[in-house]
Amino acid sequence: MEIILAKTSGFCMGVKRAMQIALDTAGKSTQPVYTCGPLIHNPQAVAYLKDNGVDSVADWQNIKEGTIIIRAHGMPNGSIEKMKSHGLGVVDATCPHVVTSQRQIRKYSEEGYFVYIIGDPHHPEILSLQSFATDNHSLIANYAEAEAEMPPAKIMIIAQTTYNAVEFNKIAQLLKSRAQTAIICDSICQATSERQEEIKQLAAEADAVVIVGGKDSANTRRLAEIAQSLCPRTYHVETDEELIDKDFASINRVVISAGASTPDFITQRVINYLKSL
Repeated sequence: MEIILAKTSGFCMGVKRAMQIALDTAGKSTQPVYTCGPLIHNPQAVAYLKDNGVDSVADWQNIKEGTIIIRAHGMPNGSIEKMKSHGLGVVDATCPHVVTSQRQIRKYSEEGYFVYIIGDPHHPEILSLQSFATDNHSLIANYAEAEAEMPPAKIMIIAQTTYNAVEFNKIAQLLKSRAQTAIICDSICQATSERQEEIKQLAAEADAVVIVGGKDSANTRRLAEIAQSLCPRTYHVETDEELIDKDFASINRVVISAGASTPDFITQRVINYLKSL
């Protein structure tokens, strides 16, 4: 069995940066260190952080002392100021691409544009992004929702950094065609785009595909969706323990890719499992 590992798999720049910031902060701090929600969407990485002194809490307002690490997905506008006013230390590990999106939304919103934010309405990044817009904004999850929109004359369109690039372009062009003036912001990060393009090429020639990463990870789910559309035998797993021998009994070529929040050691265990068959 030939095993092909995607060149773009594994931690992206934003995740590497967030993990390093969190670990460095915990190593230097004499007080407890927390993240408000998981730093990244990978259970194994979150467990590793906890083992190294960084705990995840659902609500920072229950914390009496210590330092809060702002997750890679960002936090709602004004959160940092509120944390500091409660006497907590704050270290911002928001992905730079998300910060850019926050600034663009604020800029165009203040200039009177109606802002369309494309992505998962329940994702923490989207919850952060929408807080930087005025009341004149709307969230769109998919093309079907976009079809029902009748945009005002002046709009700005931006996506979750891990959104499907092809789907975003379709939505953006549809909304643009219905508005007089439309600004389309290229907000999908390069790492996400590269992963999606590579899995398209690899999955089309694979007998099976294994996508490794958190089930709550948006970018990992996108990879699995793209692979599934090209290779029906696509398996999205968090660890090698979810794989089943019989699924690979007649496989000649298997492709492996991993989400931007997946630690390399998790992916390596999947590779070792497949090699052992």
